[in-house]
Amino acid sequence: MKSIHKISAACLGIAFMVGCKYDTKELAPKPVASFTVTPIAGQTNKYLLTNTSQNTFRYDWDKGTGTYVAGKAVDTAYFPDAGTYRIRLFAYGQSGIDSAFQNVVVAADDPAALTPVKILTGNNVRTWILDQPGGGALWVGDLGNNVWWSNSAADVGAPDRTCLFNDEYTFNKNGNFIFDDKGDFRVDDEGGNPWPTDMGHPIGCYSTSQIPAQYQAWGSGNFTFQVINNNQLKVIGTGAHMGLYKAGQAGTTDHPEAFQVYDILELTPTRMVLRKQYSWGQWKFTFKVKP
Repeated sequence: MKSIHKISAACLGIAFMVGCKYDTKELAPKPVASFTVTPIAGQTNKYLLTNTSQNTFRYDWDKGTGTYVAGKAVDTAYFPDAGTYRIRLFAYGQSGIDSAFQNVVVAADDPAALTPVKILTGNNVRTWILDQPGGGALWVGDLGNNVWWSNSAADVGAPDRTCLFNDEYTFNKNGNFIFDDKGDFRVDDEGGNPWPTDMGHPIGCYSTSQIPAQYQAWGSGNFTFQVINNNQLKVIGTGAHMGLYKAGQAGTTDHPEAFQVYDILELTPTRMVLRKQYSWGQWKFTFKVKP
């Protein structure tokens, strides 16, 4: 048994004197940290943390964040997102500190905690493409939802549109938005004629390098994005757009604009529908997650 010797009160200041007496007190037992983790019935991704340490009186928990917070002997932890989390306990006793940890595997996201940003980014990075192989990814009509035109399934593979359906839109949880046109660009039309009128090419697909310099910003680029009020998507940066370059902020645009805002009509982990609405009608763009 280990012990510690302390100088008695009578010896204070005169420890050099011969015959000084000492008090002997044994150390308290060392702390031993341990705990259990138990899913709480009826509560999604919530766990009961039960301290089972010995010889302890204070408990600090790291609930998978990397930061310790003073807690209770019995505490809880909640993880809104799927993943593996390391829970650590620091247990304090009269004779020191001990620690213990356990890894908790959370199988699925809590549906109630999914925000538009988490869905858009897959809680990290997610890439979207125009919906295919069926039709309807591009839709234009009046405000009463009567269709004027929408792409067909055949359009997806048509030589003059494949360069539109191979475009990729990647969103990162850090706020970055990357548009990748895969090196080609579709000159769209307005009233049956190439748009803008000085595009210099007939309607169809071309290498992006063939597009006039003043329109190059509609091609591949690194941009940023914001989700506004959970029901609008804003892509930011000159030329940034979703689905169709000519659908601008106030209507059909003839130049790359500083940003675009879209109404979010639908957003799930596999499907996204965006809308541009004007006084004369609306565009709708339907995307799916890239396989």
